Amino acid sequence: MSKLTTSTPIVDQDLHAFVDGALDVDRRREVQDHLDRNPDAAATVADLASQRQLLRSGLAHIADEPLPERLLMSTLVANRRKPSPWAWQTAAAVVLALGTGIFGGWQMHGAAGQPGSGITALAGEARTSYAAYVSEPAAETGKTELVSLVSNKLKRPITVPDLSGSGYRYAGGRLVATGHGPAGLFFYERPDGTRVALMVRPMAADREAPMMEQSAGDVGGFTWAQRGLGYSVVGTEELHLLHPIADEVRRQASARSST
Repeated sequence: MSKLTTSTPIVDQDLHAFVDGALDVDRRREVQDHLDRNPDAAATVADLASQRQLLRSGLAHIADEPLPERLLMSTLVANRRKPSPWAWQTAAAVVLALGTGIFGGWQMHGAAGQPGSGITALAGEARTSYAAYVSEPAAETGKTELVSLVSNKLKRPITVPDLSGSGYRYAGGRLVATGHGPAGLFFYERPDGTRVALMVRPMAADREAPMMEQSAGDVGGFTWAQRGLGYSVVGTEELHLLHPIADEVRRQASARSST
């Protein structure tokens, strides 16, 4: 008789832990399944991931700087023994300055419109590369040689998914440059000539991220990250037709990473 198992309901703490990469493998899989079935929860996770990256980017330039001596615990303890009429005003000023600095950095980040390094950036890079290369003939580099080249450049073992079950054959690819380093771009083609592309590159941020729908103009698709690699399946097909293709790519990638 098979054992009946029930999973613990997914709560907000799980979503935060998912973004922070603090879940064990089994719980992460449960949360990922939950996000796949609940677009609202997936959107919440995307917002949390974006906020996390904004804070990391805004404070990156001071993350490695030593604390000023006046803010060291030993100094604070010593000053506590000798209270000053200005102590609380100074502490309040420090807190206000830090808060203003973070908020200001956040605002400036949005105003500047600079792309991040997470899956939103990857999605844009995939769409741009698709538009640039979709009408060009496949590169002369053979499949095995290209996979080896991409794997060496990305410093990660890369494999090309088999999408024949989805009605697409491998149609070539190339190594492309992005704003966040090299990436592999692999094209697949249907018998009627319709093409979709898969972009793969390492992720400096959003190393684990649920599948997100994204589109701009005529090109759209689905983007996600797992085990430090980002994946983006893009094309001009309707999104409901691209979704099962992206699911198949993720299924094969997950199967490889678990072996």
